[in-house]
Amino acid sequence: MHTISELSVLSTVEVGRTDVRLVRWGLSPSVAAVPEVRGRLRATLRDWPVTPDAVEVLLLAVSELVTNAVTHAALVTEVVRVALGLDGSWVWLEVGDDHPFLPGISDLPDEGAEGGRGLFIVGCAVAGLAGELGFLPGSPGKVVRVRLPAAP
Repeated sequence: MHTISELSVLSTVEVGRTDVRLVRWGLSPSVAAVPEVRGRLRATLRDWPVTPDAVEVLLLAVSELVTNAVTHAALVTEVVRVALGLDGSWVWLEVGDDHPFLPGISDLPDEGAEGGRGLFIVGCAVAGLAGELGFLPGSPGKVVRVRLPAAP
């Protein structure tokens, strides 16, 4: 369901390509960042040629990933880094923080646990659109990436 890679998508995009769209935001690691970034992402994707299903999965993913960064990494993170990109055939979302722990996804979340379902749900939604969910070590911290086909 998820993949691990050494490079973020943003570092592998060819410089000078005219069909690439890229937006980056830096957000304070606070609960208020979640609805703010959802609104920014929704407004940006309104003008991009991305399927409605992909938009919904990206909105779900950004909510979960920024919430996780705020919940688990705020003490060591000054800025939560969010990037959204489109290269014509793929749309991707990357959320980075400064905590070095790479999250994992269990195949079946514990029914009695208070947490641990969010990434599982995101992973299922991403897989349902033939996309990828990846965890990338960063310097500092990590990047969590969602990559989806932009068109059906």
